[in-house]
Amino acid sequence: MRPETIIRSCEIRDYPALKSFDEFMGDRRIDMQQGSLLVAALDDAVIGYVKVAPSEFMGWPLLSILCVAPSSRRQGVGRALVEGAKSCPRWLRLYASTESSNLAMRALLQRCGAHEIGFSDDLNISGERETLFRLK
Repeated sequence: MRPETIIRSCEIRDYPALKSFDEFMGDRRIDMQQGSLLVAALDDAVIGYVKVAPSEFMGWPLLSILCVAPSSRRQGVGRALVEGAKSCPRWLRLYASTESSNLAMRALLQRCGAHEIGFSDDLNISGERETLFRLK
């Protein structure tokens, strides 16, 4: 029987595990301190995280980063993290964004019931179009 993935608030003790697979710029310890991370844990091992910045999108919360350990990808962990963020009673609304070329993330957001609401050009350093979604 496969153990269940648990979605929970991130704790400082999770940092070494996050750092081992985190692909994004920035220091997750700051995000942890601000309470903006949820983690996915399987058998007490952290295998993914999602960052929800409380007022990043025009004052509304923004799901801005989703990262799953390479060995745990394509197993529903990303979806569990997005659903965990959506179900958080703290958020009246929840938005997400991703680069338009990130087809995997766009498909995941749509499977989680997100609706594409627009885009922004030249928002990223790369200049790539950022697609915006509303999750709830």
